This record gives sequence, C-alpha cells and structure tokens, in this order.
Amino acid sequence: MTAWVADLSLITPLFGLALTLSVYATALSVYANAGMPGPLHPVLVSTVAVGGILMLTGIPYSRYFEQTWLLHEGLGLFVVLLAVPLYRHMALIRSSSAMIGLALVIGSVAAVVTAIALPGFFGAELDIVATLLPKSSTTAIAVSVSERLDGIASLTAIVVITTGLFGAAFGPGLLAAAGIQDHRAVGLALGVASHAIGTARAFQISETAGTFASVGMILNGLLTILLAPAALALFTS
Repeated sequence: MTAWVADLSLITPLFGLALTLSVYATALSVYANAGMPGPLHPVLVSTVAVGGILMLTGIPYSRYFEQTWLLHEGLGLFVVLLAVPLYRHMALIRSSSAMIGLALVIGSVAAVVTAIALPGFFGAELDIVATLLPKSSTTAIAVSVSERLDGIASLTAIVVITTGLFGAAFGPGLLAAAGIQDHRAVGLALGVASHAIGTARAFQISETAGTFASVGMILNGLLTILLAPAALALFTS
C-alpha cells in the first residue's frame, strides 16, 4: 500500500496538494462534528497526519513541497486579503488603539521574557535563546530574526509553528476560562501570541476577532524585530 502511494506521488504532479486538501477536509469535518475541541484542531491533526503519511511512504519532503506550490501562492493571496477586514473595521480599530497598544506591549514583552527565562533557567546556550526569542512572530520574520541573532533558523521555524498550533488549539478555551469574551481582546491575544495560525483560528470565531488578530500579528512581528536584539543583549550582559 505504501509503495503504491509513493509511486502515485511520482506520476501525479499535484499529489501533495490533493493529499493535503483531503486530509485537512477530513480533519476539519471531525473537528466540527466533535464540538471543536483544542486537541483536534485541523491544522494540528493535518500536520501530524501528512507527516506520518510521508514517513510511512518514504515520499521525500522536497517532492511534497514542490507539489503543494499552489498552497504557497495562496498564502500570499491570503495575506493580501487581510486588508479587506482591516479596512472594514478601521473605525473600531482606531477607537480601540489604546487597548491594542497596551496589549501589544504586554504580549510582546511576555513572549520575549518567557523565551529568555525558561532556557536561561536551564542553562541553555546563547544560540538556543536566540532561536526561541522570535517564537510568537510569523515564520518569515522569526527565521530572519533568528538568523540575524545567530540562532538556529530551522529550529526556529519548528518552534514558531508549534507555538501557533498550541495557541490556535488551546488559546480560545484558555481565554474563555479566564472570562475574556470580547472578540477584540480574543483576536488580539491570538494574533500576538500565535501569529498566522492563531489569526486563522480567530476568523473562525468572528470577523472582528480575526481583524484584531491580524492587527496583533502584524504589529507583534514589527515589535519583535526591535525587542529581540535588545533582549538578547540584556541576556548576555
């Protein structure tokens, strides 16, 4: 069976795309029918499932990556489309600017401090600290910051994705348990802490939550670029 699947991936140029979409559609259906529990978040389940299939069949990741190029192009379009809800809710964003600024500073500083405190407590090397510092920003920004600080870029990418998956899976439940119901606050928290994956989850809650998650994701990425080098300098002083 696994050999047949591997052979199919050789002769079907869009096998990786079809595999990803079918696995995600199945995971999304299970997630919705089960009442949307955190551990069954479709991105988390799909990542594990596709990774397992690639390992079992021996399909090289490089081949899978080439066969999913449409998804990579679509991500760029998704980022552009974020401007639409931002424009629609611009008045609400402006009226909430004080809340956004306060939450952004607290969230970004907390992300950087935890990235330093935990590795520092266990005596981690400087490159590990640099690797973890940008964990709550988007992958592109995080990898760039990690490389500039002499971190391990490939490990940073894994940590960023894991952070996003955890936030998307458990963030809404934790926020609800804390009594936070304002969709602006929920979205902002998901965007600041869990970047693009958290933002996608926020849009499942409401357009308002998704809009504020987008704001949080964008601004936190910019703030991380400024905070990470300064935090690492303080860590080494």
